[in-house]
Amino acid sequence: MRSAELFLIFAFLVFPLFLITAGEIQANDSASILSGSTTETADDSLTVAATIEDDDSDYIYPMSPERKEMLISYSRFKNIWRFVSFFIGVAFLLIVLFTRLSARFRLWARTVSKKRLVEYSIYIILFTLFMYLVNLPFDYYRNFLIEHEYGFSNQTIGEWFGEDLKSFGLEVFFSLIIISILYWLINKTKKWWLYFAIGSIPFMIFVIVIAPVVITPLFNEFKPLQDKVLAEEMTSLAEKAGIHNPDIYEVDGSRQSSKLNAYFIGMFGTKRIVLYDTIIRNFTIDELKFVMAHEIGHYLKNHIWYGLLSAVIMIFVACWLVNKLLHKVIRRYKNSLGFDRLGNIASLPLIMLFISVFGFFSQPVTNGLSRLMEYQADRYGMELSGVTGDIAATVFDKLSVYNLSDPDPSDMIEFWFYDHPGLRKRMANVKEIYIEINAN
Repeated sequence: MRSAELFLIFAFLVFPLFLITAGEIQANDSASILSGSTTETADDSLTVAATIEDDDSDYIYPMSPERKEMLISYSRFKNIWRFVSFFIGVAFLLIVLFTRLSARFRLWARTVSKKRLVEYSIYIILFTLFMYLVNLPFDYYRNFLIEHEYGFSNQTIGEWFGEDLKSFGLEVFFSLIIISILYWLINKTKKWWLYFAIGSIPFMIFVIVIAPVVITPLFNEFKPLQDKVLAEEMTSLAEKAGIHNPDIYEVDGSRQSSKLNAYFIGMFGTKRIVLYDTIIRNFTIDELKFVMAHEIGHYLKNHIWYGLLSAVIMIFVACWLVNKLLHKVIRRYKNSLGFDRLGNIASLPLIMLFISVFGFFSQPVTNGLSRLMEYQADRYGMELSGVTGDIAATVFDKLSVYNLSDPDPSDMIEFWFYDHPGLRKRMANVKEIYIEINAN
């Protein structure tokens, strides 16, 4: 569990960034697909057509029994971890509140300076550092040990920790700005929730615009597609859709992980499609054409803007509820908490606690919208690329094999946690779309 996952004030404001990478073709914690390769270089263990159970008979790209066992184990772990990480996060925030640790952080900050901005800054640094250190063991377990155990991570402990510190630095930087403004508004006006929500719109747009050129290059190297044949095919496909001089980049995603991924990101002059080197190496030209067309679908159907609108609505609702409910909570528990008003920055963990619970229970809404957009992009991808239903289905099948992604999650897990439809459903869907296209 990363500190970023708990620091939901920050996460809410950059939420569109994750929707913007909604160009992804796969569920959020299992990488997406959008890159290209002129040859298939799958490991032998993935391509062995081993004995497959009856319910796997419709799969196109079979996996070995050993790989299937790993898929089941990895999927179970992720499903359990979704709940474990949520409850651990809630528990930590409750402990910080009811041990009055948050109030102590604020008192220490106050002893350094009576100036409000300095007080806020010191508190934010103390609190974010504390939460980072508390969550570091969970982060290490989930994102380093587990990813190594299942053969995904390519990082040494030093490389992983270095990137983790970069992420923490970004969290502190943005949090100093966002939270200082938040508490300044809370202490300035009763309509703070309205002004903060409105102000979040240009900030989110700003983050989305700069992310491809400022933030993501901190972690990876981006360059134009190196395979000239692939570059010509992808450019031709984009121009067919009316996108001239498209920005298509290749990224060294294998620096961190062997998972396949690709996405559409950015706004205005920074819009681009990014293909991971891992997907380029393991997908055929036709498969990559479908992936590329899928991403173009996100672009032309304005899914980034719909994602932004969704985020704005969620922030408005969350801020309104915070203002409506937390004043009462603080009045009731002020003696236990060590502060008596929302404008005291020691209330930050309480706001985070509420946002965490709100975010958890609102996932079905935001994920439902995301799944709808994925189906729309799949349909557009089929229409633009002209590939067969089997080729498109193979894309999803390969994702399941390479990324150990559950192709057929339970309805409840998909409804609550998946921002992309189950891969098996998408396989069936693209085959139906292909039949429909040819019938017309």
